[in-house]
Amino acid sequence: MRDILLQANSHPEPTPEWAMEAMAALANLLDAKASLGVCQVHIPPVSSWLANTLLNVDGTIAAENSRSEENAQILVAAFKAILPQDRLGQCTVVECPGMVTPWQLAIRARTHDLTVVPVYGHAETRSVAEGLVFESGHPVLLLPHASAQRLDRVAVAWDGSSVAARALSDAMSLLHRASVVKIVQITGDKDLSKTAPVADVIRNLEWHGITAQSVNVPADGMDAAAALQSYCTGEGLDLLVMGAFGHSRAREFVLGGVTRSILDAPALPVLISH
Repeated sequence: MRDILLQANSHPEPTPEWAMEAMAALANLLDAKASLGVCQVHIPPVSSWLANTLLNVDGTIAAENSRSEENAQILVAAFKAILPQDRLGQCTVVECPGMVTPWQLAIRARTHDLTVVPVYGHAETRSVAEGLVFESGHPVLLLPHASAQRLDRVAVAWDGSSVAARALSDAMSLLHRASVVKIVQITGDKDLSKTAPVADVIRNLEWHGITAQSVNVPADGMDAAAALQSYCTGEGLDLLVMGAFGHSRAREFVLGGVTRSILDAPALPVLISH
């Protein structure tokens, strides 16, 4: 992963500076170039005479658009100041009509190895992350605040599915760098007897020079997402790798429960692939 992209927002909550600092640390860790993609929100005017007469809605919208544009330029300047010159890639501002949307940025994400989506309470985080996961063709790293600035201890969620296999493949370069790799199955949640066994995963990784450990985590009444994250945080792991379940209907994504839960509240950095 030598070419990574940070997704940023200009409105209503601009992407915080800690995300850019984390991106600089990640670029250094991966020996990668780091680029910035800013979604600059542009709110369209309201065609209502009454609303404009009584509330000056268009004037309010114009002020918000101006603030959004200013925030976008501040984000670009901050990113260039934080990233060392030898790590700095491209900075792109993409106009997003009405709200933060992933579609315009997904086109650019297709030519990067990894897109990083910071998690900081922004209302559109889940929809942006899910759109990038399904539309970019590359993995997405969800990055919560105060997450560890290392990727040394890694868990790979495994249920034998094709999306789990895709995530494992996408994370291979990270697994090579890790000192601890755990292949984690959640037991008691669904029937895994007819899926690709963990032993075959470990055999495959051995051929790549990666030593991995098989771990069974009982659901114990929790859903798989909660059990996965509880295990990872309890073990002090740095990264969770998982596949994203879901499919597209007229560009509206129907997500599986585990994917949705992780996107809503990641407890640690999560590499999601589809």
